This record gives sequence, structure tokens and C-alpha cells, in this order.
Amino acid sequence: MRSIYLSLAIVVLVFVAACNKDKSPTAPTSTATIGLAGSLAFGNIAVGSTATSNLTITNTGTAPLVVTSIGYPTGFSGNFASGTIAAAGSQVVVVTFTPTSAAAFTGTITVNATGASGTNTIAVSGTGVVTPTFTLSGLVTESAPTTSTVLAGVRVTILDGANAGKAATTGADGRYSITGVVNGGYTVTAALAGYTSAAVPVGIDGNTTLNIRLDPVGPRTTFGPGTYRLTTDIPAGRYYSDPANGCHFQRLRGFGGTSADVIVDGLINFDAGQWIVDLLATDAGFLTDANCNTWFTTPRRGLAPGIAPGMWAVGVQITAGTYRADNSTPGCYWQRLSNFTGGADAIIANAFVSSSGAQLVTIASTDAGFSSSVECGSWTRVP
Repeated sequence: MRSIYLSLAIVVLVFVAACNKDKSPTAPTSTATIGLAGSLAFGNIAVGSTATSNLTITNTGTAPLVVTSIGYPTGFSGNFASGTIAAAGSQVVVVTFTPTSAAAFTGTITVNATGASGTNTIAVSGTGVVTPTFTLSGLVTESAPTTSTVLAGVRVTILDGANAGKAATTGADGRYSITGVVNGGYTVTAALAGYTSAAVPVGIDGNTTLNIRLDPVGPRTTFGPGTYRLTTDIPAGRYYSDPANGCHFQRLRGFGGTSADVIVDGLINFDAGQWIVDLLATDAGFLTDANCNTWFTTPRRGLAPGIAPGMWAVGVQITAGTYRADNSTPGCYWQRLSNFTGGADAIIANAFVSSSGAQLVTIASTDAGFSSSVECGSWTRVP
């Protein structure tokens, strides 16, 4: 009987072992695991400006991580909204902080993902601050020797940094003013047609003055007060100005400052409507003061029927003929001129009137010019 029971037990064990041999082991379940990392404490950022920092989303799981959306607190944004991150992969998100007011901005960035474990939030913070602003201003003039010649219409621009693009244009007085600039080191450019553009460094620390000088591209054909070298600073030729009383100029053969260096010493002691000077290539230089105003290569007016006090070109501004000054007073002085060098050899004829009364003069078509003082009054052409 025991033998039967033993045989039956062996059969049962063999059957159970056969059943267990046909059953496969269960595989582990794949999952996505999210992690967030990054330095997102932005600190103080100027209102209206931006700052960026990187947020890294990692997937340390064995299944793809499907990001459906990302939530940002007020003042913050990012360049990644949704997508799939592979197992053992990562995604860098550029987080931007843009403060709109002077206040603290704090909160949590939340990365929403489907069926993921791990940490999906990270703290973010920053403070908007109002940066004090100042004014950069100054004067733009020609380079030596004419540093007193102001330049209008010069575009002055800050090239770099927080003030990049801020600009102003000089007025008639040569001055510019750029407001709303912040402290720091910058590069400033100044540009005007006919002049070589300049780029100069400036350190702004509060309201700052920066004066700039520009070099002409070539010899000047228009110039103001200063001392010039002929053919180098200004070309030889005929120049016209509308001077004020006290205009003083000199044609120079040298720059030693002695009387021997002066070819012609001119002084206009009345308010002339125009004055003319011929500068020769053999001259070393030309000196002119502020009362002479600006010299041009073109006449200051066209042809007129009469002659006003000043110096005028025959055939260009006055016609040849006989003229009468009906209201001359003592001190009236006039000259018929063969040229405008200012030398004694340029005078064809002249007269100094010591008493009041009408004056007559005949100007020839071969004359180069005619000058008349304010005491002569106006000259009228007569038949």
C-alpha cells in the first residue's frame, strides 16, 4: 500500500514540474522620470530689459517623457512649450526674465508631463529695478587748427552696451545732448558728410560731457575762425564772407608770429555786407577771427542794381558804370580794385572823403571789384 502512495506522489511532482517549466518570467514596466535643474535666481534686472538663464529638463527613466506644457509665473517665459524627451535624454529651456515694474517677481515653473514620476517644479525669482539715467552732451568742432569752428548736423551715436542706438544731432551751435543713458563704458561715433567719422570711448558716470573733433576729408572750401595752411588745410582761391564790425584777417608768409610773417593785415571796422579775399598758392597761411564769420568759395549774394557798404565783384554782383552816393558823410572811403589780395598794388583808384556831399565814381568792366565804407552809404547807378 505504501508503494502505491509513493508512486502517486512521484507522478504529482513530475506533473507540477512540467507545468512550471512552460511559464515565462514577467518583464519590468518602463516609466519616464522627470528632473529639473538650473540657476533661476536672476537677481536685480533693470525694468524694461531682459535676462536669460538655462533650465534643464532631464528624463532619467526608461520610457520617453512627453512634456505637454510648461507653466511660468508672471515676468518669466521660455522657448520650449512641449515635446518628447527620450529616455536618459534632456532638453535645455532658455528662461527669460522681463520685469515690467520695480518689484520682486517670484514663483514656480511647472513642467507638465504625461505619466511621469519625479520632480516637475523649480523655483524662479528676480527683481525689477529702476536704473538711474543721465545725459551725455558736448560740442563737436573741426580739428586743429580750427577748433573754434562748430559743426552742425553731426550725428552722434552710442554704439554698444545698454545705451546702444541712442543718438542725437548737433544743432547750429555744434552741441548735442543724448538723454536717458546709464552709467558704464561705451563707444561713441560722430559722422558728418565731408568729414572723417570719429569713434571715441567714453565712461559715463552721471551727467557726462564729451567734446568731439572731426577731421575734414580734404582741404576746406568753407571755414571759420583759425589759422590755416594754404594748399594743406585750405586750397588757394577766392573767398567771400559776411563779416561783422571788427573782422581781422591776415595773409601769411610764415607762422612765426612776427610782422615779417604778414603779407596783408586786414581790419574791417564796420558791418560790411560782404568782403572778398584772394588767397594765393604762394601764401603760407591765412588767419581769420570770429568777427569775420565763415568764409565761402561762393559769393554771398547775386547781381544787385546798387552798391551797399562792403566789397563786391564786378560783373558778378555789380555792373560796370557810373555810380553816385548822395548821402556820404566824412570818412567815406572807396576803392576800385584789380584783384582781392588786399595789397596796395590791387588798388586801381581810391578816395577818402573828409566832408559830406554826393560822390561819383565810374567802375570799369575790367575792374575786378569795388569796395566802399559805411560812411559812403548806398551807391546808385546813374545814366
